[in-house]
Amino acid sequence: MLLYRIEKEKYLQVFPSRGSLFSEGKWNRKGVWVVYTSETVALAKLEALANSGSRLPDNRYLVTIELKDQAPVVQISVEDLPIDWFHIPYKKNLSHYIQQIIDSRLYVAAIVPSIQSPKEKNILLFPDYSKFDKYVKLVDTNRIESQSRR
Repeated sequence: MLLYRIEKEKYLQVFPSRGSLFSEGKWNRKGVWVVYTSETVALAKLEALANSGSRLPDNRYLVTIELKDQAPVVQISVEDLPIDWFHIPYKKNLSHYIQQIIDSRLYVAAIVPSIQSPKEKNILLFPDYSKFDKYVKLVDTNRIESQSRR
């Protein structure tokens, strides 16, 4: 399965990215290593736009990651989550839910519904998983053309 993420140019030298170690996200507490990815390029862009405004900032790259088919992954559906899971500000129980999955050490990734588009999926990668490198690899990075240059 190919996964996609929008990344700042200055963070391309490090894979997997470490942003979640320095800031809290909807699915992680600060200091918990989670890499947010999406199942499609369009959803990756939608997720980035939700955090940046009406257009993607300059110096962004599309990062393509491969998750091997045999990778141990847990799927979380909307029905598995609290009824208010999509509310902003995000509920702390989402990060607790993911922390339990990480602590189990059974999965390299979790497939979760997108808050921006719940019928679509985001994939959370867990780089601290003991066999992460066996199941996950960086495939490609491509600069996204700035909308201001079109």
